[in-house]
Amino acid sequence: MSIRHIDNASSFEVDLSWLANVLDRTKVALEFTRVVDVRLVDEAEISDLNRRFRNIDESTDVLTFPSGLADPLPLGDIAICVPYAQSQADCRGVDLNTELAALLVHGCLHLLGYDDETDCDRTEMQRKMNEVGTKLGIPIDAEWTSVLHQTHESGEE
Repeated sequence: MSIRHIDNASSFEVDLSWLANVLDRTKVALEFTRVVDVRLVDEAEISDLNRRFRNIDESTDVLTFPSGLADPLPLGDIAICVPYAQSQADCRGVDLNTELAALLVHGCLHLLGYDDETDCDRTEMQRKMNEVGTKLGIPIDAEWTSVLHQTHESGEE
């Protein structure tokens, strides 16, 4: 597999070798070989990235930064907020690794051009996430979406 970098800058202990294996298998399932860098972060860093790059002053689960460069250069970067992922895992009743795997697949799909802004796009992205999750043996909800974003948007807490 191609060289990739997974950096844990969060305060959570994460099995980086397991996550690297998930990334490698996701790349095989999605049929791409380009380098993807992943940074696991805490709430403050993801909030800063979200504010700087999306003008949204709040935390989120995952952000992607496509490189815009041609093959063989890196595809892009993925930032995953581990505390946010843990909260979503708790809401879903899954473990942190399962949620991190879902976010990693989700991030790779964004880097490959998938979007989830419209209902139609979201449905297609969910279908593809579920397909990849099945190939990886990782249970990703058929209608996976950012649970905490839904809660904030609906006014629930």
